[in-house]
Amino acid sequence: MDYGYVQGTSSELLKAYVFSEPVMVEAPARGMANLKLPDTKTVSSTAVQMSIIHGEKDRSKKNEIFVDIIEELNVVFNAQGVVQNMEIDGRIQMKSYLYGNPDLLVGLNQDLAIGKSGNAYGSVVMDDCNFHECVNLDEFEYDRVLKFTPPDGEFVVMNYRITKEVAPPFRIHPFMEDAGAGKVDLIIKVKCDLPENNYAGNVTLKCPMPKSALGVTTELGQGVTGQSAEYIAANKTVQWTLKRFESNSEMFLRCHIALPHSAISAPEKTRKEMGPINMNFEIPMFNASGLNIRFLKITERAKSYNPHRWVRYVTRSSSYVTRL
Repeated sequence: MDYGYVQGTSSELLKAYVFSEPVMVEAPARGMANLKLPDTKTVSSTAVQMSIIHGEKDRSKKNEIFVDIIEELNVVFNAQGVVQNMEIDGRIQMKSYLYGNPDLLVGLNQDLAIGKSGNAYGSVVMDDCNFHECVNLDEFEYDRVLKFTPPDGEFVVMNYRITKEVAPPFRIHPFMEDAGAGKVDLIIKVKCDLPENNYAGNVTLKCPMPKSALGVTTELGQGVTGQSAEYIAANKTVQWTLKRFESNSEMFLRCHIALPHSAISAPEKTRKEMGPINMNFEIPMFNASGLNIRFLKITERAKSYNPHRWVRYVTRSSSYVTRL
């Protein structure tokens, strides 16, 4: 504090000035011991007086750490399926329940490059990134190793952004066909280009129909289960849902659109009212950028100290759009 104004709130800096030891408080009055709470999830108001080391023995049972690399894709395709714009927003997220708060070493790709300078090359090229305040970057410049003491709970170790074009996991190809007698068919073909052992889940495609559409019926591809399609008349949108999309496979959807005579005479205007196609998905154990965790080391000398380590990769769609 300086004249009553806060000069710093960093927990790492404040630790050097806190010397008080935790003190066990007195037990609550006996008269309140037999009081039954109406909800089992509700605790007594005396819980705020409990020591921060209360329940430390129970905490040792959860001696584990979770590391998630989560990437969100922002991709725009044109009507021919060519990528117009691509951006990856990623983060390394960690949830620590380690006993004793040991130091961690997290190794990333050794050929990781940061910046758009002319000599930037490698398997992963980031435009920019930032780190949590607890991370020590002394070994990051040469060995791409993050060293830090993780705080309890969930926190983001690193945020990064990539604009280098990588292979998109899905390619969407829309086609228009004249069905005659005031009808137009929209065919949507989706191809999955994931590696063989990966798949996508909770896949949803939405495509707005023309405002003048009198009605829309959908026709799914044959031989594929776990998918459904419906026309939502309230907002004139076709929604196509797939529970699981396997790698190296293709899916088809045909939309039969009934139009009035005024719309048939102006096909370009009708086409502009359709789309774009928005796709949502989630791909477990896959990251589009290629960023990997080489190792996760815990600097604890005791041989009996062997916590559980969990590393997970997740790729999601943030804005995955195909224009018609």
